[in-house]
Amino acid sequence: MERVYRQISFERRQDVFCVRLRRNRLEEQDILTMAEELLSLINEQGCRKMIFCLGPGLLDCLYSVFMATLVMVRRNLVERGGVLKLCEVSPATLEIFQACHLKQYFDFEPDQATALAVLGH
Repeated sequence: MERVYRQISFERRQDVFCVRLRRNRLEEQDILTMAEELLSLINEQGCRKMIFCLGPGLLDCLYSVFMATLVMVRRNLVERGGVLKLCEVSPATLEIFQACHLKQYFDFEPDQATALAVLGH
């Protein structure tokens, strides 16, 4: 049976999974569901190169849970030899990464096309 993704949408560009949030406003349970869906891409669909678009616009969510989820997703990818690129991150959201001392931990690209080019596509 095909999995239903309620919090994310994605498209494959060869071996790269381009992921977007369906909504910019996420409650805590939505973030936990998003985490399960992202792990499903890694564990069930073999994703090793992920571009996660966080825009356009501002994210409205519990940032501590959201950031912890991104750290976990990145760790899962890196442990499998993969990579995570974040793109379309608004200046306000980028400030949250900075405040959490996570800006240097993640790779940011301005948009999906640039992230694809960096990944060799």
